[in-house]
Amino acid sequence: MVDIKKEFQQMIAELENEPDREAYKIRVIHPKVPVMLAGIDIINKNRQLYIDLGTEGWEQDQIISLPKWRGLSIKVEYFEKLVLLKKHYFLVITQETEQSADIFEMVLQNLLDHTINKQEDETLFYVIYKVLDKWRNFFQRGGYRKLTEEMQRGLFGELWFIQDWLNRNPGIPPLLIEQWEGPTSGRIDFKNSKCGVEIKTTNDKLLKTIKISNEKQLKLSTAVSKLFLYVCFIEQSKSHGTSLEAMVLKIREALAERSDRLALIFNDFLLELGFNEDQYADSYYFVEKVEVFEVTDNFPKISSENLPIGISHVSYSLDLSHCLEFEKEADEVFEVF
Repeated sequence: MVDIKKEFQQMIAELENEPDREAYKIRVIHPKVPVMLAGIDIINKNRQLYIDLGTEGWEQDQIISLPKWRGLSIKVEYFEKLVLLKKHYFLVITQETEQSADIFEMVLQNLLDHTINKQEDETLFYVIYKVLDKWRNFFQRGGYRKLTEEMQRGLFGELWFIQDWLNRNPGIPPLLIEQWEGPTSGRIDFKNSKCGVEIKTTNDKLLKTIKISNEKQLKLSTAVSKLFLYVCFIEQSKSHGTSLEAMVLKIREALAERSDRLALIFNDFLLELGFNEDQYADSYYFVEKVEVFEVTDNFPKISSENLPIGISHVSYSLDLSHCLEFEKEADEVFEVF
């Protein structure tokens, strides 16, 4: 996979050894369709990404509609001959001085990866629009933001489930990444056509209590007729266990070995959360054990049907010591997920 940050670093290093400099330095970073080039402004070191649009280009309305934000500019340029291409239009995405090089390189890397891995039924315009819109929303939300301790524990539990699945299914495409709904505020953390899995974490080993967010979280329906609670009993430490940073890096590496596309989806979900792994290197978690429970109609829970009219959004604590008859082996979850 192309590392655009390294490409820019090499170009800057080469410039320092070139006495006669042109206004821009450009190199091919993806020679297949669509051809893509990295460019750098010699004077201010602003980064650029060139994406080949072919000999027809795009309509002006399409260019205008592309999501933008301060620190980025987008235009289309026509080249009689650029590298090996003649009379082609290129979409040029340029870094402006307001935005740091590091974050802009992340935007370009994400755009590059999605473009390379686009599906056959996706148009180039759709892919570029989708990526730019995702980043525009990211900046509108304030960029990276530190998760609360509760959110960190919740994310660690979901990542632990993903790692558990990967370890149990070596060599199999990790489609559960597409079924991960936790980062997008889905009602259930993981859901496929057969069942749903709600991940919970607790450090209450004596009372074995977990928090249920609302009366709909454990609801069985036509779409989710089988539901499991996957409960991680964890301890937090400053020196022992696994950090969120290490967990993310390990999963990202494992996903990349099996599917670049699913690794991209994983990264997109983390971006949706505003998660930057560099902020989570010092807090460690240790999973003491995992317990699994099947949610049935008789499982102890609060539902919309047994609440008085006018009352909703009810959160409550569930004591798992009273749910032993619903306890299952973890293997049963992975047989259907």
